Amino acid sequence: GYLSEVGASLIDQKLKLNIVPQTNVVALAAPTFNYGRIDRAKARTKQRIRTRYPEIGKRFHRIGLPPKIGSFQLFVNGYQDASYWLRQWEVHRELSPSSITMKRFQHLFERMVILDYIIRNTDRGNDNWLIKYEPTNVINVIPQDPTPAKDAVLIDEVPAANELAEGIVDTRNNAIGKNVTEQLVMDVLGCDVNIENWDETEEPKIDVAAIDNGLAFPIKHPDEWHPYRWAWLPMAKNPFSEEIVDLILPQLDNIDFVRELCNDLKKLFQKDPGFDKKMFELQLSVLRGQIFNLREALRLRKSPQQLVQMQPQLIVEMKSKKKRQLRTISHDTRSLSTTDAGS
Repeated sequence: GYLSEVGASLIDQKLKLNIVPQTNVVALAAPTFNYGRIDRAKARTKQRIRTRYPEIGKRFHRIGLPPKIGSFQLFVNGYQDASYWLRQWEVHRELSPSSITMKRFQHLFERMVILDYIIRNTDRGNDNWLIKYEPTNVINVIPQDPTPAKDAVLIDEVPAANELAEGIVDTRNNAIGKNVTEQLVMDVLGCDVNIENWDETEEPKIDVAAIDNGLAFPIKHPDEWHPYRWAWLPMAKNPFSEEIVDLILPQLDNIDFVRELCNDLKKLFQKDPGFDKKMFELQLSVLRGQIFNLREALRLRKSPQQLVQMQPQLIVEMKSKKKRQLRTISHDTRSLSTTDAGS
């Protein structure tokens, strides 16, 4: 579990996805942790001996409770469950982001798809990935000038007939221009322009955080139904963007990069006292198969929904004295329909 969390963060950093909060392996001790009676008794005894007999206490290798190894993930502020914002945007259309903001959200969503598919996340619902959305804020940065404008029309000045006609035309053009400006602001910034005395607006901010990656890196493709819940979202029907293709495909096409990625994962998983080399090789077989499918999907500009419908693959590394070779094995499973995409 904890190594899966750190492994997801490692892949996120290697692929430059930047959607997983930084996560590392740590060793911590605290009285609130779950310890057995023997460990707690030892800690109390050592503490008493050190207090009464300092010279003897100096010989102890460790004072206190033994540290526990686990994953430590940075906390992200201002985020909410994806289900919250997705529901708000669906029910309250006026709260939905603008087209520009949605384009950025689509890119972030695709990054999470890349991560989940490579690590074969078996527990991804809309309640364990997060969205941070800050709608447009209106900032009044220009103080109002209390003095009248220099070109203000004085009451005792009567405009000529031709000036009056030009004024009518200018007023009409200004009204048209205002309507166009208002529509442009609504489309681009997603804010209401019916606000008095606004001078500058902040562009809406949106971000995604993929947390809860503890049930990933399986040793085989799941026998039971473990869907990617995002496969049913409207964004999953859109083909992968060129931005994502340009970012990910060159890395996955690089055999040295993939081999380095696998080696880094091995170094990480070896930190576990119960590390099993054979079990880890099975995990890598699934991961390589996922990368194989993802490369094809990106090359063909498929959508995330089409990606999860592809035949699962296992790629086993066959070692010999002379050379190493990779063998691709199609996982024996039935074709998936759109309704159960992601199993």
